[in-house]
Amino acid sequence: MKLPQRPESHCLERDSNMYFQQCLPRGWETTEPESDYGIDLIVSIYDEGFASGREILVQLKASGTSTKNADETCEKVRLNLSTYNLLINKLQVVMIVKYIADENCAYWQLLSQVDEPNQENETMTVHIPRTNKLSEINWPHIRSYIEYIQQKKLGTREKITLADFV
Repeated sequence: MKLPQRPESHCLERDSNMYFQQCLPRGWETTEPESDYGIDLIVSIYDEGFASGREILVQLKASGTSTKNADETCEKVRLNLSTYNLLINKLQVVMIVKYIADENCAYWQLLSQVDEPNQENETMTVHIPRTNKLSEINWPHIRSYIEYIQQKKLGTREKITLADFV
């Protein structure tokens, strides 16, 4: 009797999500958006049990084996240019995470630290340094960075009314 088979990609996706969750600070919360347009997880940051209003968006990638660059210092992740353009325009900080199943390890890179791609291409390659191990991430440092970016973006707000746009 034939039955549905679960693709390996679904297993890798689940493994990468579980690994990411294990690396988060206690008390931080993740949600999965209903529609996946490049955002796999929204991480809500809590400070000593209180909601902070700060978030980081995560694009999770997973593979069974490593896809190191030639000098083996970086993991390669392919992104559609349209996904990059969407993510780079988000107000929240965006993190790209690459999970490698046979190493049971993940590497991370903030999208803001990625070189701007050629807009004439359909895809781009993101190089994630293998020194950026998710298991060794300095979450307080990331939290401070997110707070700084959020303050810069919110600091540009002016008190305006809808009448200003008529």
